[in-house]
Amino acid sequence: MKEQTHKRPDAKPATRLISVRASRLHTSHSLFFFQSLRSLSVTASLFPSSRFLAAALLRPIDFTRARVIVELGMGTGAITHELLRRMLPGAVLYGVDINPAFITHVQRKIRDSRFVPILGGAEALGSFLRQRGIRRADAIVSSLGLTSMGPELRSNILGQVAEHLSRDGVLTQYQYLQVSAPGLPHFRERDFLREYFREVASERVIWNLPPANVYTCRL
Repeated sequence: MKEQTHKRPDAKPATRLISVRASRLHTSHSLFFFQSLRSLSVTASLFPSSRFLAAALLRPIDFTRARVIVELGMGTGAITHELLRRMLPGAVLYGVDINPAFITHVQRKIRDSRFVPILGGAEALGSFLRQRGIRRADAIVSSLGLTSMGPELRSNILGQVAEHLSRDGVLTQYQYLQVSAPGLPHFRERDFLREYFREVASERVIWNLPPANVYTCRL
């Protein structure tokens, strides 16, 4: 009687998958780092958002109702991916970024018909939405570095956000702890956001580099 031999499962496919994912992660982190060096006043960080920061940013959004979502400053797509993972099949995500390298990277990385990348500044949010027949967004997620912006640009962006957010919608915005921009006066994030929103709550996320405050704002 011939002895049967059992082959061990080939671990190479799993190893290759892990290797591919690690390579993509490394590419995203490297791209974010070098592009952020060029525009640190806008990105305000050299590292992509952690999953803990992403969870805090997205927790206030009611994904069972949100049909139009806008992401301001999507970078290499760390938050973008999590938004799409939670969104309804018929919802749409407009991802706005001023950096063409980030736009190209995210377009290659994310193949989802619900995702619409937009190259441009957040101060033109109203124009972007009107061109696409959208009056208001149900949720806006912002990764913009408000602290390091000039007062006029900062006010223009928040004015656009407040004007184009639905009455029962939500803005989530994070700011890094202990950030002060050279040459600019001390910026009080909560006081500034309260100029545009009736309700402003905050949550601290320690497990991020650097740690951050997440603000949840409602009209």
